[in-house]
Amino acid sequence: METLRSNVESMSTHPGIFMMVGFWASLGAGAAACSAWGMRRWIPTALSPFPLAGLVVTCALVSIGVRVLFGYDPALPAWWWLGVIGVSLGAIDLHCHRLPRTWVLALVAGGVVVFACLTVTGSGGLTPLLRSFGAALLVLAVGAGIYAAAPGWLGFGDVTLLSALAAFWGWLGWRTVLWGLFLSLVVLGVVAAVAWLLGRRGEESRIAAGPSIVLGGWIAIVSYS
Repeated sequence: METLRSNVESMSTHPGIFMMVGFWASLGAGAAACSAWGMRRWIPTALSPFPLAGLVVTCALVSIGVRVLFGYDPALPAWWWLGVIGVSLGAIDLHCHRLPRTWVLALVAGGVVVFACLTVTGSGGLTPLLRSFGAALLVLAVGAGIYAAAPGWLGFGDVTLLSALAAFWGWLGWRTVLWGLFLSLVVLGVVAAVAWLLGRRGEESRIAAGPSIVLGGWIAIVSYS
């Protein structure tokens, strides 16, 4: 949290703070508009005024938040990508209980491209990049095994999402990978328990796991920072 504190203090004294906030809000809003266009297959109303406005505001706030948290991190573009694509994946999952593989692949590809560029330019070492790949493959293999043994516990889309997030956690370290997995499943368990207590039971009342998994993953990343 020391990094977060220093970033906030630095931003609060920056003469162009409002211009910077406006830039990152606009960047998030633009990404939301593009995402809404691509989400039409799963959310037919994605371009309708109210859903679009909600997505734009959410992505704008997430974009600003990522800038505050990772303003001086060379991997800032990867964290921003995780933020906006994570919001879109959560929206799709909430609407139709799907985590499209194309979107999950886009999520992990964006992060890996940034990490690879940092490695090539010398801003990041080869070890973090290899750890990122290794974490994603390991989580995918373990998750696939769990899915095969107990398919009712996690959907395969949830497994691929955890694997994609592991690529981002792996860049930070193995401790973050373990912490991210733990927090993602804890948040998912808490949400499921609350839904059960509120009377949402049975197959027809199943919850969307994607938003909880992404939220837990972000808590792990922010804890690292």
